[in-house]
Amino acid sequence: MREVTRKSAIPVYAAAVPWLLGALVLPFYQAWHFVLAAVISAAAYVVMSRVFPAKTILVPEEERPANTGDADADALINDGRTQLKRLRALDEEIADPGVSAHIVRICDICGKIFAYLEKNTSKATKLRLFFNYYLPTTVKLLESYERMASQDISGENIESAMRGVEGILSSIEGAFEKQLDHLFADEALDISTDITVLENMMAREGLTKDQFDKDSK
Repeated sequence: MREVTRKSAIPVYAAAVPWLLGALVLPFYQAWHFVLAAVISAAAYVVMSRVFPAKTILVPEEERPANTGDADADALINDGRTQLKRLRALDEEIADPGVSAHIVRICDICGKIFAYLEKNTSKATKLRLFFNYYLPTTVKLLESYERMASQDISGENIESAMRGVEGILSSIEGAFEKQLDHLFADEALDISTDITVLENMMAREGLTKDQFDKDSK
């Protein structure tokens, strides 16, 4: 998201009014006529600028296509972003707050997975099933949910299908969280190994707390 400042057009219109009225009332053949109109115009602009100040709004930044240098990773990320954009649009269209909360969380997890893949393109193979099946299937289910929710009738088939989608969303969210967690398995193993080696070295050098306690006795 980026900030954009938008000025109101009303102060400009207000500044133009004295010139318009002056042209109708005054012949504008003397210098003071122009000066008077200019002063009133400037005052009108300043006053209306305070009444209708510029507004700063947040607008989504246009994402650039992924360019990691790995064609497979780039294709997955770009397709994933398209799916994610559709999920966010569905969130706007679906009124149910519980469903919306799941969509927001799923989108957040997906964004983190995309960011991870951009920095670790070698993981593209492990994520292919996620991008090619789990994510698009989630979008498909929510599209069906939105279509059914927008109907003006309440039938057994519609209600049953909608309950089914609502029930699976927690499982989908949990699966996506595990997918993100699995990406850090190798890093977690490396950290665990480094900690073990560090502890052993400190113990061998007599630098652990237990060793200090023994030496002080």
